[in-house]
Amino acid sequence: MPEAAFRFGDLPAPLPPELRALADGLEPAALGHLLDQGFTGPRHRHLAGRREPSVGMVVTCFSPGADNAIVHHAVSRLRPGDFLVIARGPDRPEACLGGGLALAAERAGCAGILVDGPVTDVQELRQLALPVWAVGLTALTCKRHYEGGTFCEPVSIDGMDIAPGMLALGDENGVLFVDGPRLQACAPEAKARQSAQAERYARVRAGGRLAALNGTDEAFARILAETAR
Repeated sequence: MPEAAFRFGDLPAPLPPELRALADGLEPAALGHLLDQGFTGPRHRHLAGRREPSVGMVVTCFSPGADNAIVHHAVSRLRPGDFLVIARGPDRPEACLGGGLALAAERAGCAGILVDGPVTDVQELRQLALPVWAVGLTALTCKRHYEGGTFCEPVSIDGMDIAPGMLALGDENGVLFVDGPRLQACAPEAKARQSAQAERYARVRAGGRLAALNGTDEAFARILAETAR
C-alpha cells in the first residue's frame, strides 16, 4: 500500500473551558434565528444518544470507500470534548461506524459523532449517551483494508466546508458548525432568545396569542395600513 494513501494532520487545540461554558445549554435552533450557514440538513438525523445540546471541538476524518481503518485511527486519538466528523465517499452504502467504535469514542469523552453515511448496530448505539448523527442505518459494514483516508484535514459535507478546530453544537434537531469568534458573538443573544421563547410559551399555554406576543400582529397591522393607502 503506498504511503501517500493516508494523510495525517494535527489535532486542534482542546475545547477551551470558556467556550464550553458559553455553549452550555445553548440550542442550535436558537442560533438558527441568527445565522444562515453551517447547519446540517435533513439528511443527517439524530439516531442515538443524548438529545440535549452537545458542544465539542471538531476533529475530522475522511473514510472514502469500504475501508474504515482511518476511523479506527481517529477514534483512538479522541480527547474529552472532541466532536468527530466522518466524511464518506459519494453515496457509500457501507456503515463505517458501529457499536464498538461508538463505545470507544464515548469512553474517550467524545462529545458527538456525525457520519456522512449510514451507521450500524443501532441497538448498541442507543445504549450509549454519545449522540450520533448519520444519514441512516445498514447491516453492511466497512472492513479494515488500510487502503487510504485522511485525519484532521478539512472535509466537505453537503457543500459545507468543515475544518478541525471549528466548534460543533448539536442536538436532536441537527448540528451547527461554527468558529469560536462567531459563537462568542452570537451566543448571548441566542440565549436571550431561548429565555424569551420559554416565557412566551408559558403565556401561550395561559391563553395568549403567539402572533400578539412575538410582534407579528403589530407588523401586519402596519402592512395592512400601508396597503390600504
